Amino acid sequence: MTTSEQPTTVGASAPEELEPRLAALVAAGDLDGIVGLYAADAVVSLPRGREAAGSTAIRSAFAAALAAGALGPVGAGSTVTARAVVSGDLAMTTSTTADGTVRTQVARRCAQGRWVWVRDGSRLRDVPACLPVDSGSLAVA
Repeated sequence: MTTSEQPTTVGASAPEELEPRLAALVAAGDLDGIVGLYAADAVVSLPRGREAAGSTAIRSAFAAALAAGALGPVGAGSTVTARAVVSGDLAMTTSTTADGTVRTQVARRCAQGRWVWVRDGSRLRDVPACLPVDSGSLAVA
């Protein structure tokens, strides 16, 4: 897993580019890049009705998932389709993996024109490794 000293480009230039960008960042083990795909106030669903809210909790959840190798299929290019339905500065992004798993997220256009996810209800929901021992930074859904 890598982290960089310099800021990683935040988000993607279009909402449908978020999923392929995530796959590349997971393959590279770039935790900073992965976290940069999420807004600072984003919420990611975790197992057992928990949620990672905000960049620090999202970083911890993804760090644990990367360390456990739980994100391998994303990085291995298993995404069959990635699409977005855009309405103004919001978009619903959807991806379908080779095994038929469908993931949906909500993205928002930032002031800089880049797109970031603000709600991810499915990516880590079935990854027990992403639950920290100290769940103080997590909220119950």
